[in-house]
Amino acid sequence: MQMLFTQTHSKPVKRIRAGFHQATVGLLGTIILVSIGFLGASATAEAVPAYARKHQVACSMCHSAWPLLNEAGRRFKEDGYRFDRRADPAAPESGEIALEEALALALNLPMSFRVQGRPFVKRNTDSRFDMQVVHEVELQVTDGTPGNISYYVNFEAADDEGWATELKDVVAGWHPRAQANIVGGYGPLTFADPYNTFASRRLTQDRPSPNSAGFQSGYRFRDATQFGSFYGRVGGLFYNAAVGTGAGDTVGADKKDYLVRAAYDLPGGISIGAFSLTGDKELPEPLRTQEYSRAGADVQVERGPFTANAVWYRADEDAAATLVGQTNDAWYVQALYITPTKVPVVPFVRYESVESNEGAASTDSLALALLAYVRGNVNVSLDYTTQTKVPPGRAKTHRFSVLVIFAM
Repeated sequence: MQMLFTQTHSKPVKRIRAGFHQATVGLLGTIILVSIGFLGASATAEAVPAYARKHQVACSMCHSAWPLLNEAGRRFKEDGYRFDRRADPAAPESGEIALEEALALALNLPMSFRVQGRPFVKRNTDSRFDMQVVHEVELQVTDGTPGNISYYVNFEAADDEGWATELKDVVAGWHPRAQANIVGGYGPLTFADPYNTFASRRLTQDRPSPNSAGFQSGYRFRDATQFGSFYGRVGGLFYNAAVGTGAGDTVGADKKDYLVRAAYDLPGGISIGAFSLTGDKELPEPLRTQEYSRAGADVQVERGPFTANAVWYRADEDAAATLVGQTNDAWYVQALYITPTKVPVVPFVRYESVESNEGAASTDSLALALLAYVRGNVNVSLDYTTQTKVPPGRAKTHRFSVLVIFAM
């Protein structure tokens, strides 16, 4: 330890100090940039996404903490993005986020534009900080029509992809009644599922790792596939049956995946559910078939301003190289609270675990965040993520970041 302070090792020490100085300056710069952005937003950029503009409602009509869906938002999605198929649901009692339209693109244009920035990201593995003031840009064109038809088209461009525009999702649906709906196109196999538990709706910089875990087959729930889905609701029971062609298969030529999903809404804002997925994947050179299956259960609780989710997965999959089966589990628990203030503030916590190597190792992480909805369509969060357990031979990492999302 004393050798660190000798003349021989003075340069590394100076570099470390310079790194901390750089990070400090970067954080101050981030605060200045974000502050300027908020001032500009409060003066001119106060629009909201297309649905709220079209139906003249507050964001909190459908979102507990945007982009998470509440009960009204789930019904709106199930009904093909329409309110007129059943009585309009009441807006939540707390966490009201006001509708503002100072910079609406067009009141009747079913289009939303979202920009996500990470102006400050600092990891313990690097003395520098990442500055991605604009990290991702997304354009959504979506609506429900009086003829029981819905459509959803999503374009995305990101800095880590060289700003190449990518068509992420294109889905159409037919919604003749609550008990029977059909949607299909190119998107996640779980597209019709309105619950937050298995969805990729992002509140923090990272989505829940179990939802993004590829395990042996590389299959992630948020990956797009050619798919068709039949779903509906009878009372409190939601059901969904879907068939897809494999994650990332844009032309639908791969072997098929089959998903069955059910969830039930209990009194008191509690929902419980389960799913089962089976599939095959063709692997080249030499040509062989990789089999995989997943099963899981989830619980969602909504009590006024409090929301919590818990998810458990089990993945039984062949290893790509040997086709020897492995079984690994994954789970996460998360909770948030929406303060009943003029500017809603949302403290958030998530703990998660993803197994590997036939359950012999796991990566566990704790995520803490503090989100503020400074406008109905402007969300800023301070995130801290730390690994609490890693496989042998790996070092634990932690990260602090500032995340800003603006939508109109």
